[in-house]
This record gives sequence, C-alpha cells and structure tokens, in this order.
Amino acid sequence: MKKILILPLSLCLALISVEAQELNQSADWPNEDWSLSGTYDSDHLEENPTIASGSTSFSFDDNLAGGSSINNVAAESPIIDLSAAYNVNETDINVTFNYVFNIYQNESLNLQYWDESTSEWVNWGSPLDENSGATVNFCNGSFTAFISDVLDISGFTSTQLQGFKYRILYNDNSSYGWGFCVNSVAISSTEPPACPSVSNISVNNITTTTADVNWNAGSTETLWEVAVDLATDPMPTTGDSTASSVYVITNLSPETEYRVCIRANCNGGGFSAWECQTFTTGVDTSGYPVSFTTNPINTTGSYDIALVDLNGDFLDDVVSVSSDNINVHYQLSSGGFSMSNITTTTADFAPSWSLAVGDFDRNGYNDLVYGGYPGVTFMKANNTGTAYTEISGSEYVFSQRSNFIDINNDGHLDAFVCHDVEPNVYYINDGSGNLTFYQGPSVEAPNGIGTVPGGGNYATVWIDFDNDRDMDMFIAKCRGGSTSISTNELWRNDGNGVFINVADSNGWYNTNYPGVGHNNSSNLGDNVQTWSSAWADFDNDGDMDVYVGASSTSNGDSKLMRNNGDGTFTDVTSGSGVLAASLGIENAPADFDNDGYVDILSNGDILFNNGDFTFTNYASNVPPSGAIGDANNDGFLDVFRNGNIYVNNTNTNNWIKINTVGTDSNINGIGARVEIQTPSGKQIRDVRSGEGFEFMSTLNTHFGIGSETSIDNITIYWPSGIVDYIANPAINTTHNIVEGSALSVIDETLTDVSIYPNPVEDVLQIKTSADVTNKIATVFDVNGKRLSSTKLKTNTLDVSNLASGIYFLRLESEGKTIKRKFIKK
Repeated sequence: MKKILILPLSLCLALISVEAQELNQSADWPNEDWSLSGTYDSDHLEENPTIASGSTSFSFDDNLAGGSSINNVAAESPIIDLSAAYNVNETDINVTFNYVFNIYQNESLNLQYWDESTSEWVNWGSPLDENSGATVNFCNGSFTAFISDVLDISGFTSTQLQGFKYRILYNDNSSYGWGFCVNSVAISSTEPPACPSVSNISVNNITTTTADVNWNAGSTETLWEVAVDLATDPMPTTGDSTASSVYVITNLSPETEYRVCIRANCNGGGFSAWECQTFTTGVDTSGYPVSFTTNPINTTGSYDIALVDLNGDFLDDVVSVSSDNINVHYQLSSGGFSMSNITTTTADFAPSWSLAVGDFDRNGYNDLVYGGYPGVTFMKANNTGTAYTEISGSEYVFSQRSNFIDINNDGHLDAFVCHDVEPNVYYINDGSGNLTFYQGPSVEAPNGIGTVPGGGNYATVWIDFDNDRDMDMFIAKCRGGSTSISTNELWRNDGNGVFINVADSNGWYNTNYPGVGHNNSSNLGDNVQTWSSAWADFDNDGDMDVYVGASSTSNGDSKLMRNNGDGTFTDVTSGSGVLAASLGIENAPADFDNDGYVDILSNGDILFNNGDFTFTNYASNVPPSGAIGDANNDGFLDVFRNGNIYVNNTNTNNWIKINTVGTDSNINGIGARVEIQTPSGKQIRDVRSGEGFEFMSTLNTHFGIGSETSIDNITIYWPSGIVDYIANPAINTTHNIVEGSALSVIDETLTDVSIYPNPVEDVLQIKTSADVTNKIATVFDVNGKRLSSTKLKTNTLDVSNLASGIYFLRLESEGKTIKRKFIKK
C-alpha cells in the first residue's frame, strides 16, 4: 500500500563503531559490529543486520502507509585498518553483494567509503541501477550480483588507511519511494593485474537462445576468459578461453536474465578483474497475438504520463510534465514527432499521482489536471495551445486518480479527483471555463460521490454500466480490511443527476433495481486492496464488465465480474485466467491485437482476451503499464512509459478509430457511448478521461474488428441525449464525428406509440404494440436539453419531479428512436 503522508517523528541514529575488522572477509550479517545511521522511519526497516537477533539482509520498505517522506538509512561497517594490505601491495579493494532495488521517483542506492582525512563519505562508483519492479517483500525478489569498482588505496595516507570503513546508503531524496534489499556483503583485496580490465562490454543481437558480446581490450592482451551465468549466481572463478574480442553465446534459455563476465589473460601475468554486463534473452513471439518494439524517446519531464492529443489534431501526442514545463512530442501526420517544451509558471501541485486531460473551456486545445499532494493544479491551454495558465486551489486534497467528466450534464467538462484521506472532491464548470471546488454533497451532486470521511479513494472510472445513457462511477479503494474506507464503491447515476451507491442495497430498492446484497459474489463492494479497475465489454454482449485488480493478496485476489445486464454482476474469476496477471496498481483495457475483444494491460502483463470470457496472460516482451494510445496512427495501440514508446508491431486484423466532437455535449464527447455493429456482432466503448491509476490514455475511440471487412454502422449516444447513426463507415481509417451531424433513424416498431394522460400530472402511460422493456426513455425540455434518462422496466414513466411546461419524450433502442410531445401540469 502506498504511504499516507503523515509525518511521524523520525528515528535518528548516528552509531559509531570502533571495533577492528580484517580485510578479505564477509560482513557476516547479523553483526553487532555494524551500525545503522541516517534519518528514517524505523517501522519501515524490514531487515536489520546490525543486531544479534537481526537478519542476514539489510532491507527497507519506503512504501508503507504512515511513513515519513524523508528517509535515508545506511548500514555502516566497523573500521577496517588497511595498513597491512598496503604494506604487502594489496592496494586494489572491492566490495561485492547481492541486491534488489526499485526506483519510483528519485531514490538512490550507493556504496560509499569513509575518508578519515576529510571526515566525509565518498561515493564508491556510481549509484546502483534499478533491477526490480515494485514488490511487497524486496528480500523475496530476484537478486542481482554487484561488484564494485576497484578502489586503489596506493595513494592513501596512514590516516585514511587506519580509519577506513564503508557503508551501503539508501536515500529516497524526499520522494515517494519503494525500497531495496542487500545481502551477501564482502570486502576483499586483489593484487594489481599485469594489464587493465576490459572495457565497453556490449551485448547485442539478443534472441531467445543466443547473444553476441564484444568488448575493448584493456591493453595489449590477446586472450580473454568469458563466463556466462545467471544474473543471480555468485561471481565466476573461471571461464572459457577465447582469442577473439567478439564472442557468440549459445544454448541460452528464453526469458532469462544472464550475466556475462570477461577478464583479460594478461600474457602470462595473471588475469585482470572481471567486468560484467547483464542481459535478458528474448521471448519467442511467433505465437503472440501481437508483439512490441521498444523505441526510446527523449523526454524531459519528471512525469512521463500521457499519450493523448494536446493540439486538437486528434493525433496522440507524447506528454511529459515537470512542475514548470510541459514537454510535448507532437505527432505529425507525415510520421514522427515534433518536440516542444512549454514553460509554465510553477505548479503548486505536480502530477505525482495522476494526470487527466480534457478541454474544459472549449477552445479546441486540451487542458490538464494534476493530481498530487497536497492539492490540485489545473493547466489551462491558451487559444493557440502554445501556453498554459496555472490554476491551483488552496484546498487540501491528497489527490489520487483524477478525471474530466460532465458531472451535471450541462455540456461543460467538470473535474473529479479522488481524495486519499477525506471525501472525494470535484470542480464544477460554470460554462465560462471557471471551476468551483466542492467536497461532499452539493446541488451538483446532492448526495456526493464517495463521501466516506476517511477517504481511501484511489482510482475512479466513469462508465455507463447499466446502459441507461448516463455515466455511473466506480471507486477502487487501496486499503485492505473490513472498513468503509476499504470497500470498493459502485455509484449509479439515476438519470436525474443523483448518484446511488449500489454497494448499499437500499439504493437499489429505492430505484426499483434488484438488491445485490453486500460482499457477495454479485457485488462489487469488496474489501480488497485495490488501486484500479479495468471496465470494458469483455464478451461483446453489449454491457460493461469489470476486472478489479488487487494490488496485493493480503486482502483478497483480483476479480473478474460479468455484467448480467440487469444491474447485477456474476463473479467469473474462476477459470478465466486473470489470476495469472501480476498484482499491482495499474489496470487498463485496450484491444492491442485488434481481434475485436478487449484485453487488459495489468502491471506490465497483458491479459489477451480469448473471446470466450477467458484470458491468456503474457508476462514477457510486452509493455509495462503506461499511457495507451496510437503513437504512429497505424490503428494499433501503443504504450508510453519512462522515456520509451512500446510500438505495436501490428498484425493483419482490421480496425476503426472514432473521434467524438461535441456541440451540445462537452467538446471532447467525454461520457459518450460509442457502438459499432459488424456482421458478427456489436462492440461498445465509453469515451473516458482517466483510466487505470496514474496515466492519461487517448481520448480517441478505438475498435479492432479482426478479420471483418466491413462495419454495418456506428451509433454514438452523446451525453446531451443526441444520437448519431452512421451507416457503412469505411474501415482501417479514422472518423471525426461531430455531434448531431448524422440523422437519427426512426424506430419503425414504435410508430404506433402514444402517451397518456396528456397533460400529465405524475405518471405517463406508454401505449404501443411493441415491447418497451429495456428501451431508454429520455425527457428533453423545449430547448432540447436532456433532463433525465431511464431504462424502462414497465410501460410507465414517473414525471412527477418535472415543473409545469412542455416536454418531449424520446424512446430509443439500438440507435433507433421515436419522439412524442407531452405537457406537464
């Protein structure tokens, strides 16, 4: 679980040991001669090697709840007198150990030695590289063997020699870190080699079973030894002899991390020190639904966070953000990118947890909302998209997932932000691009949306799960345990702007929906430690299903829920294959192989949809979790993360992209339902701003259609209530559809419909020879503003809440409509 930023008193230790120790021995942890130093939260010290009852490892978890934001901690050796080694010419010193280390933001792990002459610690080589994803217990991770640079002590003074010691230092540099584990520490000396070590080791042409390695000679040597081991094996003692500095490695295993080490045979004068390079063999992708190629891109932002159109040309741009700069690689229609750095005034709150994008002032250029700590910042684009105005409120918000959505359905985008430790907050748009802060119930959301006082709100997704043409919302909760802040929440929009939490069965009964109970197999109100969920129509039956991803197994597993079409869900996790995916904080839907079935990008795995509500997990040679979009406009979805675009290598499947341009609705069409009908069936998408936990993915609506060669029609149900129906659209291309540009289709089955009494006081009766069950009844005022949407269960409609006046009732299903006028007394 990610820490809550509450700052307890840090435990400060400055323990100094004067015990003697000899060179050429292991640390022999646990060892009371070692000490800890630094400023850190002692509760997060998982393995302490410096006490008799301690551990053989040194481990710190900087990601636990309740921890300080400032943690630096070091395991420090006792003094080692190097005079004896110096006197026998053993003047080359190195340290070896095994380690696991994850970098989330700015954390560092360093080996350092003490310079007694200057009374300061000196870095012994460069900081260690990251070698692990986020994990719960770092000492259970996959270790990498580390060997330090050689330290030449031949120039040390007697003071330096006699006061020598070393330490392993972790520093989170005031960032939200993860952690590390170190063990098997040893310090030793080697006689100076007769020739220097090799340099510039390069491993290339890596396949599933082979790799080529080459290097530069250290001096004039003509022979070398090469040793190939698993990356976690101890350092080699010998290797295969070769007279060539180009070496082909064979008989490797796929998807395996190896270490190749080379040392020079110094022409009869012994060997140089080993120099090593790790590499991972590839995956046989011939059986993959689709594969990806990693393309580095030179970003300058602290947060590589979005793959979304910023300049209004509907091409997904690569967006990285710093507190005072927006780095954008604008996608060009001719291919490639044009990079621009847009300087901004310094954001009060950086997007350390999430970013969402939408054009809330309707000027044709998308704006940004930063979710961070301890507040919310908006970056508002100017009328040319070349500059941004920073808008930050003074309100305390421990932000998590942020979204743009038209909460009150007035045609203008509002913003919604999850609050970690208090009720959620939202910003209502006045129609002129001004946003007003609300927390808890208001006129715009009379009963609030996520009002638990203790918060626990981590990732919201806005979806129309009950197919009544308005946006509902699901909140994934982070904290496990049987408390209100731990219970995932599904909020149903009743069509009149009132949200009902359907984890509470009373909300269902009051709105004539079936009760689902609490914490049963039909319910989404689970006490599972969840950071995000992936909503999509995984079985293409016309309603939104959900994969609720667990971030750990401490409070339950992930869960796959099939929408039954009546407001209830069925747990279909068993046998579905979803439990094979890695646990973690990021889950997002996308059809990566364009086969017409939505897949799930889950924490660096892809759950490829088999089309029968089962999934096959691919954990290697797929992108990490990141922002999803089409980075080269080829109709196949790519992923952007940490300075890399993971480009989809495509296949022969067909596709279509749809860009929604709102007129009566918000300009992005966020909240619209988009459907396509092909000869083999229907697919649906909701236009969303903000999915998963952190990243902002494309606002373009993307469908794969497999081997289908035509699409019968596209239907768009806009938030305003307008329905556009486009027949026989072209495939393998992009369609920009403006709201209201296509005529609606008359529902011939409802031509005999009549409504009475008219004028009506409370309840309209609908008379027709057709079945109106599950048809959508939408009420508009005389100006065409949508007032409510209801999925009919009977031939009646309650209109008692309407003021006196003239209204229009529209009945709609499958994109076909009929409209009738009525008068409310």
